[in-house]
Amino acid sequence: MSYYYRGNLAVELEESPRSSTKKKTKRTIRIKPSIPTGEKLMYLFFVTLVVVGVSLVGIRYSEISQHNYEIQRLKKEIKLTKEANASLQLQIEQLGNRDRIIMEAERMGMVYNPKAAHMVGQTSEAAATNKKTTTASSTSGEEPTKEPANN
Repeated sequence: MSYYYRGNLAVELEESPRSSTKKKTKRTIRIKPSIPTGEKLMYLFFVTLVVVGVSLVGIRYSEISQHNYEIQRLKKEIKLTKEANASLQLQIEQLGNRDRIIMEAERMGMVYNPKAAHMVGQTSEAAATNKKTTTASSTSGEEPTKEPANN
């Protein structure tokens, strides 16, 4: 069958040399030296160092994130507290209004006595008026009563 390999052209057949003498060639096998143990340990140490470094950075990042969340929570709490303080301050001003206090006192049946009242932080005009009334009362024979100042 091999004759018809090239079709019907007349060609010379090549005969393969099937001689029993084979040349044996010696092959030298070279074993490449592996990485030395010291170098392997150095690589292992470097990889371990990198893993530890990355894990420490990750831990610090998570701690910073927790602190940032806590800061945001505290800022919200401070904002709410400031709003509550502002509303309480407004309520204090409303309840501390002199006219409202007088109305409440009258509603409870109290009577206003100007001699018993002591003004803290009087203006200079009010102080002069007060001095005139005290000097007039002292000349009339009455002794002015001094009440301790409540600070």
